[in-house]
Amino acid sequence: MEVILIDRFIVPQESKARFLAEIRNSAAFLRTLPGFVEGFVYENTDGTSRQNVVTTAVWKDEESFQNAKRSAAEGFRKIGFNPPEIMKNLKVEIERGVYRRSPY
Repeated sequence: MEVILIDRFIVPQESKARFLAEIRNSAAFLRTLPGFVEGFVYENTDGTSRQNVVTTAVWKDEESFQNAKRSAAEGFRKIGFNPPEIMKNLKVEIERGVYRRSPY
């Protein structure tokens, strides 16, 4: 069964462009990891929620997801990409969830 990482962000308007650029940088790396299926960035356009950016990353299975977590931590460290620091500097809040996906 596929594993989906869903991150919901509250991003101040003044930080949005830089934050989206950082997301795309990290996604370029994640796409190279074994078991990555797909990922998307969603931007809220109706203003009815505090969460204005949502990202998803789909992994083939639990093993791929766990391997990706380990690989991402090491890979991000090697390239100097520090998500907690970036979010702190840009005043971004996050809610993270891990889900299993199956057809209805």
